Amino acid sequence: MLLFACLLLLQSPAPQAPAWSATTFEAAATEANKQVLAEGKPLTVTGEVVDVSCYTQLGKRGEAHKACGAMCVANGAPAGILTTDGTLYILMPEPHHPRRDGNASLAKYLSEKMAQTMTLSGMASDHGGIHTLFIPVPAEAR
Repeated sequence: MLLFACLLLLQSPAPQAPAWSATTFEAAATEANKQVLAEGKPLTVTGEVVDVSCYTQLGKRGEAHKACGAMCVANGAPAGILTTDGTLYILMPEPHHPRRDGNASLAKYLSEKMAQTMTLSGMASDHGGIHTLFIPVPAEAR
């Protein structure tokens, strides 16, 4: 039985590390764009899902702000993940072209996760001093 379990593990594909999508590379039209992409790195973070607008403007978060935050994000305000050390990452869908064309959204999915603790993996960018985590759109959000 142990041998069978080991064989199954060996046959299972290893989880793929986050990476920029083909359409994101395609969108990097200039050398400057390509340099910004090169600065991105795979990152996994754990924290509370927050409504970026109310959090940065008023400090609102947690269960007391769950209903308001969910409405804000469902109606277009950006969502973020706030880590225990106070770092806020704005969450964006990856890949580029579907996001640009309005075919990839995290709004409904993240509005339903408001105030919950989640662990998310994606490509991190700190360009312009803004922490952003580009994550794949989960299947249940499509």
